[in-house]
Amino acid sequence: MEQRQLNFAEKPVQVLTLEELEKSYHENLPTGDPVGGIYHFALIQQVLEIFEKRGLKPVVQEIFAAANRDSKRPGVTLLPQLEEKFGERAIEAHLLRRVYANIEIRSDETDDIVTCLAVAYHQKGIQLGIGPMVKVCHNQTILGAQDVISNYTCYGGQSRKDKFTLEMVMDRTQQWADDYEPYQKVRKERMGALKSAQMDRNGMLQLIGVLVEKRILHDTNNDVLRISQPYPLNSSQINETSEQLIALMRHDEPISYWNAYQQLNTVLKPGRMDIPQVLPQSLALFETMYENIKTK
Repeated sequence: MEQRQLNFAEKPVQVLTLEELEKSYHENLPTGDPVGGIYHFALIQQVLEIFEKRGLKPVVQEIFAAANRDSKRPGVTLLPQLEEKFGERAIEAHLLRRVYANIEIRSDETDDIVTCLAVAYHQKGIQLGIGPMVKVCHNQTILGAQDVISNYTCYGGQSRKDKFTLEMVMDRTQQWADDYEPYQKVRKERMGALKSAQMDRNGMLQLIGVLVEKRILHDTNNDVLRISQPYPLNSSQINETSEQLIALMRHDEPISYWNAYQQLNTVLKPGRMDIPQVLPQSLALFETMYENIKTK
């Protein structure tokens, strides 16, 4: 079997299988324990086992490994001594610190939607999120703070004093599996609310303004104005998706908030943005739009 080579210099985001990820170099502390308390492949395996035991048919859909510019702990490190052993740019010679996996829960999928659990493993910590994935555009949605957790502070509602351990993160994952049906009921209700609410041109312009305001208030140096909550979209993402939204509504016909949400959500994917920001921004985008329809 031909040895697969990875070239992150040419393609900074690579798609791997779980078996390939497990073959990569395992980073340890001086004590011999995994950095972060668990290896990336082992984290994915544990999540799979939790949902498998519940009979929910989890399937790894994609695993992304990404390079990023960090002088101390880059997303990808190629180890020359292991290249000598395994071959040039071999998987086994790569230390991968920035990984994102999509795990589909196929127990109740439809032609359009499948519940998907996102696993993000990177230098800052571990994040997990669960929600409907739209198959046609491959959009992962997060429909509320109850559907996302991390072991470091990255969400507006999570206090810096709230230090979630790896065990607590896995406990939440277990809860998602154990209480799958009640959680799904809430997700379907929120999805239905977005589908039933209609957005006209004025509503679109108002939403774009809110997105711009949130980005400005997050990035400002003015301590009085600055907010700590993640913004839904950064400047370039707002420009790209707003143009698409304007084109979609060029005939002045209303669209559902769900369709608008999916249009804005197309940029919130690994490979198109920095992995640690995918889940926080996905949650922030939903909360912005959901709050909008609740005040209508």
